[in-house]
Amino acid sequence: MTNTEGGGDGYTAMDYDTDCETDEVYQQCLSYLLSHAPVTADDVVLDVGTGTGIVALELASTCHRVLGRDVYDEWLQYAREKAQRRGIENVSFGHGSFRDPEADEPVDVVIASYALYMAYDDGGEDELRAAIEGLASLTPRCIVVADKMRFGPEQSPSDYETLPPMGTLADLLMDAGFTITDIGIITESVGVIVATR
Repeated sequence: MTNTEGGGDGYTAMDYDTDCETDEVYQQCLSYLLSHAPVTADDVVLDVGTGTGIVALELASTCHRVLGRDVYDEWLQYAREKAQRRGIENVSFGHGSFRDPEADEPVDVVIASYALYMAYDDGGEDELRAAIEGLASLTPRCIVVADKMRFGPEQSPSDYETLPPMGTLADLLMDAGFTITDIGIITESVGVIVATR
């Protein structure tokens, strides 16, 4: 998929939605996440790195409330407008990051999809650890990571992004007090990890 940042390079929230709709790997990852995330009707779900709200809006019908958090105000506004157009009222979108999710209520499940890998790309294992510790500090019973991660061989230094090894993600989640209960391999560079406690 193309750049998902929305940081002034001309790539818009609408472009991201279009790319996601046509990206087969993204759709497979989303499908796996939706069918394997242990979300119940009474849960409050935090979707960190919500972007345009794709995951948050999909989960809204399966839980009590979804809190979508992101660092890009333009994308959050786009997500709010989508929710309003669809008549979805149990989702709220606001500013927040992995280190500081700014959840204003207790959460049961945390979802991180197609965004957490950027912490590793930016700052390696230390930054990824800080991001996971930020999410774990909310004391959810479950964290679901549906993201870019490396299942295959070492990456070439010329690769566009540096992806975290799946084992590193799993180890950091376990270090934060979780047990890995499900791993779905979508491709050698995309997967889903369900971690519960």
